Amino acid sequence: MRKSKLREKPARVPDHREPHIEKSIRTYLKEVQELSTESAKSHRFSILLHDLFGLESSFIEDYLKGAEKYVRTRRKDRILRGEIDNLFGNLVIEFERDLDRKLSEAEGQLRRYIACLWSEEDPQQRTPYLCLAADGVKFKVYSPRAPLRRAVEPEEVLLNEIESLDWREIPPKGIYFWLDRHFQRREILAPKTEQIVEDFGPKSHAFQVTGHTLISTWERVRGKSEFQIFYEKWEKYLRITYGGPVADEELFIRHTYLATLAKIISWMRLAEPSSPPSDDTLIRVLEGQFFKEQGIENFLEEDFFSWIARGDAQETGIEASRRLYNLLAHYNLRELSEDVLKSLYQGLVDPKARHDLGEYYTPDWLAHRMVNALLDRNPEGSVLDPACGSGTFLYKAIREKRKRLGDSARTLHHILDSVAGVDIHPLAVIVAKTNYILALGDLLKKRPRKIAIRVYLADAIRLPERELQPSFERPLPGYTVRLDGQTVHLPEKLVEKPALYDEAIEAARDFAVQIGEASEEQFVNYLRARFPRLAEDAQLASAIFRIAQALQSLIRTGRDTIQAFVLKNIYKPLFLKGKIDFVVGNPPWLSYRYVERGEYQKFLKRQITEEYSLLSGKAELITQMELGTLFFVRAAQLYLKPGGAIAFVLPRSIFTADQHDAFRQGKFTLTGVKVSLEEVWDLERVEPLFNVPACVVLASKGEAPRPHPLPCLTFRGTLPRKNADLDEAVEALEVVEEQLFLNRRGERTFWAT
Repeated sequence: MRKSKLREKPARVPDHREPHIEKSIRTYLKEVQELSTESAKSHRFSILLHDLFGLESSFIEDYLKGAEKYVRTRRKDRILRGEIDNLFGNLVIEFERDLDRKLSEAEGQLRRYIACLWSEEDPQQRTPYLCLAADGVKFKVYSPRAPLRRAVEPEEVLLNEIESLDWREIPPKGIYFWLDRHFQRREILAPKTEQIVEDFGPKSHAFQVTGHTLISTWERVRGKSEFQIFYEKWEKYLRITYGGPVADEELFIRHTYLATLAKIISWMRLAEPSSPPSDDTLIRVLEGQFFKEQGIENFLEEDFFSWIARGDAQETGIEASRRLYNLLAHYNLRELSEDVLKSLYQGLVDPKARHDLGEYYTPDWLAHRMVNALLDRNPEGSVLDPACGSGTFLYKAIREKRKRLGDSARTLHHILDSVAGVDIHPLAVIVAKTNYILALGDLLKKRPRKIAIRVYLADAIRLPERELQPSFERPLPGYTVRLDGQTVHLPEKLVEKPALYDEAIEAARDFAVQIGEASEEQFVNYLRARFPRLAEDAQLASAIFRIAQALQSLIRTGRDTIQAFVLKNIYKPLFLKGKIDFVVGNPPWLSYRYVERGEYQKFLKRQITEEYSLLSGKAELITQMELGTLFFVRAAQLYLKPGGAIAFVLPRSIFTADQHDAFRQGKFTLTGVKVSLEEVWDLERVEPLFNVPACVVLASKGEAPRPHPLPCLTFRGTLPRKNADLDEAVEALEVVEEQLFLNRRGERTFWAT
C-alpha cells in the first residue's frame, strides 16, 4: 500500500466548470469536518456526489434487505451499483466518525457487506466491488477478494488496500479527478505514466480483480496439455532471461494480465472504436487475428499469453478484456507522448526474488537523449535495440524519426525497414510491439496492404550456428533447432530472406493443421496451389515438408500451439547481422555468477574469456562480471555496419571495478574489427534514476581505439518525476563537459575526471 498524493494531472475540465468544482469541494471539506456523526458525514458526502456528478447513492441497509445478520441498521453506509463489466462505479462505502480510531471496525463491516453481496451472486459473475472506508476527509480504498463459491463468510473476505489519502492535502481539482476515477469516469483522460499506473498497475483495483479471475481460471485448465505448452515455453525463455529458474504461476498470470492490456490498447489505437467490442472481436484481438486482418502480419502472432482465448479459458479472456476496455475507453490514446507501459512493465514483469542490480528501466528523457545523439549523425540511420524490454528506445527512435523526416508514406516505410528490437523476454516482445504501434500513431493510416513489426523474441547475443544437413542428395547449408524433441532443419536460403522464411513456416503450419499426415508429393502439390514460389526449388520444398512433419507430430500430442511462433522468431537476429547503423539500449545488468550453470553459462564464459578477452587474463573475476559489457561488445560486432555507432546504459562500476579493466582500456578482442570508445555520460548525481549509479557509453565500429582522455558529460540535478521527458530533464539538469582520464594505481586502472 502507498499513500496517494494524487500525482496525476491527466485531464482538463472545461473552464466554466472549474470554479463550481473548486467551490463545491472547498465547501464540503469545511462543512464535513464540523459534523460529528457518521450518518451526517455520509449524507454530506452523498450531496457532494450529486452536486459534482448527479449520482444518487443508496443506503446499503436498503439494498441488503433481509440480511440483518450482516448489517447494523444505522443508515450511514452507502452503495453505488454500475455495470458489472466496469471496474469503476461499483462501490461499498463504510463511514466512521474518526477513521484512525475506527479503522478495524470499518474493515470488519466492509467484509460483512461484501460477504453478503457476493453470497447472492454467481461466483463466476461477481460484481467487481471497490470498498472505501471513510470519515469524510480520510479515505482508504480496498479491492476485496474471496473464495469462488456461493456462500462467503466475512472472515474469508480479504481486503487488499490499494490507496490511502487525506483530502486536506490535495487540491480540489485533484479530489475531483479522484472521485471521477472511482465513481463516474465522465472525464476523458490524457494517458500519462502516473495515471496509467494508478489504474492498471500492481496495486490497482483492475489488477486485483482481473488477476484473481485469471489465476482461478488457470488453476482449472493448467492440467491440459494444450495449456501446459504455453507455460512451459514461457518458462524456458524466462530461464534464459534471468539466468535460472524463476518462473511460477503467479508470475505467469501477471504477464498474461499485462499482455492482455497491451493487446487491448493496441486494438483501440488502431480501430478507434466508437462502441464496445463484441465477444468475437475480443477473441480475434487476443489471438492476434484482428491485427492480421489490418495487414499487420506479425504484431500478435500466437504467443505465450493467448491461452485465455482458447477453449475453457475463453470466457475469462472475454470478461477480463472487456473490463480493461471499459477503463481504457476513458483515455484519449491519440494524446500519447511517452512510454506509459514502461512503469507497468517494471511493476509486473519481474519475479519477486532476483539477482540484478535493482530497478534499471530507462526513463524517457535518457532514452530520448541517447537516440538524439545517434540520429544527429544520420536521421535515416537504422536503429536496433538488442535488449529492447518494453520498447522505450524504439518508441523514442520512431517518434524522433517522424519529427525529423515528416509524416509521409515514405517515412512509414523507412521506419518499418529501419527500426528493430530483440528481446528474450516473452512479455517484453508484446509490450515493445505495442509501443511500436503507439509511436507510429496516425502514421499507420498511410500503411500499405501488409506490414511487419520488427520486434523479435530471440537471444540477440547467441545466434544459431551454421551447419550442413547431410540427409539430402547434396549437402544443404542451414541451421538446426530442437522443438520438444523434434529436430527441424532450416535451410540457409530461407534464413537469408525474412519474407520467404515467414511464408515457409506459415505454409508448414497451415498444412500440418489443415491436412495432417500426407506424402511429400501431396505437400508439394499443396505448395504449388497455395505458396507457389516455395515449390520452385525441390530441395527447399523437401526441407519445408520436414518442418510440416515435425509440427504435425506435435499436433498429435496436443503441443503445437506455439511452435510456429517460436520458429518464426528464433532466427530473426540473423537477418540483422552487419546491417545496423545505430545500436542503442540498456542491456541486462545480471551478474555472471547468477546465471544458471549449464550450457548457457558455458556459452557466456567462452564469450567473456575467449571470444572477447574481457577479463585481461584475470579469469577469477568472471563471477563478478555483469553481462552489460559483453552485450556491448558483442552487439557492436554482430550488428553494426562499419562506421556504425553504439550507445548503451551501463552500471557505473565500469569506472572502477577490476573486472572491467579491459573494457576501460579498449583492449577487448573483436575478430576482424575494431570498436572505439568515443564518449561517456556520468549519471551518478541524477535523482531519481536507477537504484545503483549508472552511465552511458558511446562507441563506433571500424575506428582505431581513441586515446584517453575521453569526452565526458557529467549530469547533475533532481528531476520532477522518475519518467521525466527530455524537456523536463533539460530544465532540471546541469550538464558539464569534462574529460575522463584513465588512471593507474599499481596494476589497477580506473576512470576519473
